[in-house]
Amino acid sequence: MRIMVLVVLVSSFQITIQGQKIAYNIPEGYENKINNEDYKKIVDIAIPIVAKRYSIDNVKDGTIYLKKGEEMQALNLHNIIGKCLAVKDRSQWDKVVQGHFENLFSSIDEQKKIDPENYESIKKYLSLRIYPIETVNQRGGPESLIVKTDLEGTYTLLMLDLPGAFAAVQKQIFSLWKKDTSEVFKNAQANINKQEIEKVTQEFEVDGTKIEMSFLGNEDYAASFALDLINNSPDLVGEWGSVVAIPNKGLVDICKISKGKPLDFVKFIQSTKPLIEKSYQEHEQPISDQYFWYYKGKFTKIIVQSQPNGNINVISPFGLAKLMTEEK
Repeated sequence: MRIMVLVVLVSSFQITIQGQKIAYNIPEGYENKINNEDYKKIVDIAIPIVAKRYSIDNVKDGTIYLKKGEEMQALNLHNIIGKCLAVKDRSQWDKVVQGHFENLFSSIDEQKKIDPENYESIKKYLSLRIYPIETVNQRGGPESLIVKTDLEGTYTLLMLDLPGAFAAVQKQIFSLWKKDTSEVFKNAQANINKQEIEKVTQEFEVDGTKIEMSFLGNEDYAASFALDLINNSPDLVGEWGSVVAIPNKGLVDICKISKGKPLDFVKFIQSTKPLIEKSYQEHEQPISDQYFWYYKGKFTKIIVQSQPNGNINVISPFGLAKLMTEEK
């Protein structure tokens, strides 16, 4: 039996054309990112493309809803909005939207070739992606998905890495495998650890002190790669762990915490905070503007306070402060 119920986060649920209802209301959370004219342009480009393949019922809240009987319920436009806004030349938006759906439809066709009950055959496609909690909630919530929490304020989703798109695995599919969640997440992480990630380590002078900072780059895998630094990049983890910032899916900033230079991470946070916030706010797939202490495979949020006078206070997590105190 083949079941085609994989939720595609890159695009998800709703539609409308001849006689269908099209509501051009900007989806929640995007009111300050796009104006009514530009949003309408994106919707009007997307509708005929989708209509060539599916029967559309209506469009509302950034989602194209499909008629009953189609292989999926809807397609959302959230990612397309971000992709279009990243291209300043509006005349190129037709190509952007067309390319998005070509990749999506290619992914859907690839899914049809997969037997979802056969875990051994599907295992090679397993992957992970991290999304802010509010993003997942906007697209139906985590109830039907396989999720875990690594970074406070986010969900790590179990995904399938298919040609042209990533698809979130639904619980209905997962239940067919009869596998433990931790085992499947482990296999997904193992697939990510094999990816080619750009790694750069440099020294920067901050307030007269040389601070070593490392950066991971890969638009598809950098963020999820950072979830397992202790295994895939032990050289980026100090005796007391590392401070990690993951502003978006393609960028990770890291500072090792070593016994010899235990407080470098404070200057690291103070000097990179503007960059992290910018990388978070301007990326089409942001993750978190927070900093985390990574130690023994676990992430703990670091409290960072910006003062009216421009100073930035960094409060060490209890576990890290304890390590430093015991060492003394």
